[in-house]
Amino acid sequence: MKINFAETPEYRKLKSTMKKIKNLSIQGATNVAIFGVRAFANHAKTVPLKEKELFNHLEAVVDQLSRVRVTEPALRNGLRYVMTGIQIDGNESAVDHGNRYIDLINDAKLKIFKTGAERIQDGSRVFTHCHSSITVGIFLEAAKQGKDFEVISTETRPLFQGRKTAKRLINNNIRVTHIVDSAMRWAMNIFNPHMIFLGADAITVEGVALNKIGSRLCALAAEEEHIPMYICTSLLKYDQATSIGRLSEIEMRAPFEIWDEDVPPGIRILNPAFETIDRYNISAYITEAGLIPPQTVHMTFQQIYGKKIKYYHHIDM
Repeated sequence: MKINFAETPEYRKLKSTMKKIKNLSIQGATNVAIFGVRAFANHAKTVPLKEKELFNHLEAVVDQLSRVRVTEPALRNGLRYVMTGIQIDGNESAVDHGNRYIDLINDAKLKIFKTGAERIQDGSRVFTHCHSSITVGIFLEAAKQGKDFEVISTETRPLFQGRKTAKRLINNNIRVTHIVDSAMRWAMNIFNPHMIFLGADAITVEGVALNKIGSRLCALAAEEEHIPMYICTSLLKYDQATSIGRLSEIEMRAPFEIWDEDVPPGIRILNPAFETIDRYNISAYITEAGLIPPQTVHMTFQQIYGKKIKYYHHIDM
């Protein structure tokens, strides 16, 4: 008998979550991972299939969910974490394993907040681009420790995520200077920040970071001005597929985000969401394992998470 999963509330919730991730109602790599893993785990627990049929169905769902946003390895690692648990304990354990992965994310963030805050001293000027819950968490932790410092924040077009950063900081009595994206180099030259803190949506086996478009410009300006750049991220954003030769994909978002009305015919509008930051421009990664050099990302991930997150070494032909 064919089972209609669309009738279950858990599957409807999963489809709704996928839609929200796709249309950016759920934003940020960490939130995408948490909401996606939770919805998948709740569905997986309710699937009334056994053995091969169960795994065929769940792998199809994993593949579908993984493709909603291509630059989201924290979500993919979470799905693999739950699948690894299901292989050992059965799908009745799916929700427990999903909650454990979310706990891993939250524990990692707390460790990163502490480590990153240690880098900030009284009088520090820190430059940041876009919005990252981890970099903001570092700033809030430093303020909680009583440190007096200033953040230079970009607006981050076309969706202005930098305004979210600026609002969070000023609401917590952290001094903020807000600039347009194209003023990055000018601001570094004028304000001479002591360091740059960026988040990341993905990390590759070479130690390359993928972050919001404009991040590589930020890195190149930092190199010119001799400013150390730190990538503040959990190792759960490591893209394991890059270790077998795949390239991390750059998500191309809708043109209407840039220009949504009265567009003259014939204009081609491109809206890449992310770009790479070369490992040679990264002073260190600030992670749950402390400060690590870019070339040790794969090794450190394997030491901490290798047994918990099994990656299928599979290449589509």
